[in-house]
Amino acid sequence: MTNYWLWSFACLGVGIFWGVLEVFVPSGGVLSFLMLVAIIGGIVFAFLQNTFFGAIYMFSIALLLPFLIWAAVLIWPHTMIGRRILINPEEDPALQPNSRLLALKKLVGKRGIARSKMIFSGQIEIDGCKYNAISDIESLEPDTPIVVIGLDGTTLLVHRAEETINDQEIINLEKTTPNNIPETIYDPFA
Repeated sequence: MTNYWLWSFACLGVGIFWGVLEVFVPSGGVLSFLMLVAIIGGIVFAFLQNTFFGAIYMFSIALLLPFLIWAAVLIWPHTMIGRRILINPEEDPALQPNSRLLALKKLVGKRGIARSKMIFSGQIEIDGCKYNAISDIESLEPDTPIVVIGLDGTTLLVHRAEETINDQEIINLEKTTPNNIPETIYDPFA
């Protein structure tokens, strides 16, 4: 009688070899296909040995294969090809903090004046500097006092300033504004 169990383990070893090689060598999926063929061949040989051995072998493969894929996903970013494909945030200037965006974030909470008719967008002035802005709810007439409540991309988001507005109201307005950019996210296209 032929020892099909030996062939099934040989196919498993060849399949694992192709899978490990796929992690390190860009093959366009050819090595993954060869791995799959070898593993299926191993299952066929296991069932040729006997049904019980084939069922245990296939169950073991079903447990082993996700573990191998998980290990490959963990290892791949540290390989030569993985380092070339993936973006390193420390090296990419587009992912570095933007000085213009940081300066705009410092304007949140400051008061100014609408310089143009703001039918949801227009120009405002804060401390003698003009900025593009979007009104959060209503249109504003020129010379209307405003307060900056957040950012929408790189455009200031403003609200009509009342004489009684305080810092807590600004925080509450920021929370109700859907397009604020959190402190940890930077706009790489600004």
